[in-house]
Amino acid sequence: MVSMNTEYFSQRIQCSRNDKQECLRTIYLLAEVSYTFLKGSIRAVDSLISSNHVKYSEVFLNRALQLFIDAKNVDQICTVLYNSIITSNFFGQQFLNAVIITETLAALYDREDVDYIFNFLIPSFFGMDYEETARQAYRDYRTLKLQEHPTGDS
Repeated sequence: MVSMNTEYFSQRIQCSRNDKQECLRTIYLLAEVSYTFLKGSIRAVDSLISSNHVKYSEVFLNRALQLFIDAKNVDQICTVLYNSIITSNFFGQQFLNAVIITETLAALYDREDVDYIFNFLIPSFFGMDYEETARQAYRDYRTLKLQEHPTGDS
C-alpha cells in the first residue's frame, strides 16, 4: 500500500469549516451504503448504487464503491484509492472527502462496527473542533432511518 507521511497528510487535509460542512453529505451516503451492506451484501450495495446513480455520481465516490464491490480484500481497496488520492493531487475538501470514503469502505470491508466507524474513525479526520458535527451527521442519518422504519428495519 502507498503510504503518506504525516506531514504530507496533515498539509493536504486542512480545510475550512465550510469545506468540512460539504463533506457531511458524504457521511450520509456512506452510512446508507454501510447499512445496506450490513442488511444485505455486496450485491445489495451494487443494487443501491445502480438504482441511485445520480446520488452516487461523484467520480471518486463512484469509483470507490465500484472497487468496494469488486475488490478481493481491504488492501486492494486502500492501495487503489490512496494511489488515486495521491496522483489526483487532492487538497482540502477533496482530500478530506476522499479519505473518509477510503477509510469508511476499508473499515466496512474489514467488518468494523458501523457505530465505531461513524462515531470515532470518520470524525477523527475532521479535527477536534469539528468531530462532534461529523458525529452528529451520522446520528441524524440514523434518526431519519428510524423515522422511516420505526420497527428498526432500516
